[in-house]
Amino acid sequence: MNMHFPDASAEQIAFFREHGWLVVEDAIPQRDLDRLEAECEVLIREKDRLAYDWAWSDKEDLKDRSFRIIQSSPSFVWKDIREQPYREWLIRFGAALMGMELSYWYDQFLAKPPHRSVPTYWHQDEGYWGRNLDDRGVTGWIPLQDVDARNGCMHFIDRGHLEGVLPHRLVEGMRSDLLTCDVDARRAVVCPIRRGDVTFHHSKTPHMTTANTSDRWRKAVTNHMQQVGAGGEGDHYPWKVTVNQRTGERIVPPSRPL
Repeated sequence: MNMHFPDASAEQIAFFREHGWLVVEDAIPQRDLDRLEAECEVLIREKDRLAYDWAWSDKEDLKDRSFRIIQSSPSFVWKDIREQPYREWLIRFGAALMGMELSYWYDQFLAKPPHRSVPTYWHQDEGYWGRNLDDRGVTGWIPLQDVDARNGCMHFIDRGHLEGVLPHRLVEGMRSDLLTCDVDARRAVVCPIRRGDVTFHHSKTPHMTTANTSDRWRKAVTNHMQQVGAGGEGDHYPWKVTVNQRTGERIVPPSRPL
């Protein structure tokens, strides 16, 4: 293992399995983050071509989307990203936490502009992915700057991964496929972390990030991993909706109507 990347300790594994989330400090070297951030800048500059507005308001036409949450993927623009050491580390560390062999699935670049973004509301990843990923997924979240509740750090519902998938619904006022669920906010844990730290969470752990009220962009890369052979998302819940942000068309799977 690369000496610059930490191995999961017995204490970290036990904490993750009990709580459903974990903060790993000083996990990724700054030079690796510098390269990742630089590659992602084009996704902001060319958001109309390369990104979705994950918080597309139902008051905005397709051509007038304000991109309150830019949603894209660094894999679209960085051809060598699969060979990057941080990706190998995410798989190994996540596999230790989950106790299963994992494969890298997909990444997302999620950027919130200063002052005019919105929260990423409470949800579970399995709420989007479906029953096919039942207890078979984990996410590593990499911020590209220091984060706290002011600019959009992670919040987790402690031990929420032990309580099944909660009913989800579309977020009111959105034309995008943004989902949310009701949680016991008294159990919420706020996780301010520094650039170089990483959070992991189980695919059933309810989580959210706050709106960015700071003066700078909040940029983060999520990395989704699944058990080897899981086959990706499928057997979706009734609330699953797909929105084509090139046409505005909303598609509800015919076998599971809302």
